[in-house]
Amino acid sequence: MEVILENLSKSFGKQNVIENVDYIFHQGNRHAILGGNGSGKSTLLQMIYGSLTPTSGNLNYQLRGTSIKQEDVVFKTTLASPYLELIEELTAKEFLTFYSKFRNFRKGISPDEILEYCYLTASAKKEIRNFSSGMKQRLRLSLALFTESEMVLLDEPISNLDPQGMEWYQKLVNEQLVERTLIVGSNFDEREMGFCPHRLEIQSLNRS
Repeated sequence: MEVILENLSKSFGKQNVIENVDYIFHQGNRHAILGGNGSGKSTLLQMIYGSLTPTSGNLNYQLRGTSIKQEDVVFKTTLASPYLELIEELTAKEFLTFYSKFRNFRKGISPDEILEYCYLTASAKKEIRNFSSGMKQRLRLSLALFTESEMVLLDEPISNLDPQGMEWYQKLVNEQLVERTLIVGSNFDEREMGFCPHRLEIQSLNRS
């Protein structure tokens, strides 16, 4: 999927967070949105995903030359972020089974295989609320990358991951992101976006 930002801005009340951004995320490429804390990386990713509405400007989406309506983008995109809520009263296996009723996993991938891939097989019957922060993050990342989609958005993906988890994440991206658009929001951390040759740097508009 290709995403075209035209003079995109977002404010909350009188506070401008994103201001007049023009950029093209080309289909099938790996992109990084770079910025410090409070720069608006998460806000921009959420606007691209469709969960936040821009204050002004335009977002246009195309898939292999065909325009995509804003309301259809969420069904062709996946998002992983530390703030993404999981249904913590369910077990990992129950959650994946429930999730699969709304979104399809990539061809040939089953919930059990996802659990195995993210090293959660032994915890399949454990409620998610009892998971460590690293286990939850591996589950979020696995959902984003193993779900059938045209674009994957990852917001600070190595949050809560230990060094072994970071290696797992890098391997997962390289194996699962063939011919899909990737956009990573990062605080200049090469461990989470070193494989992204296309980079958009945004500056914080906060004034202190």
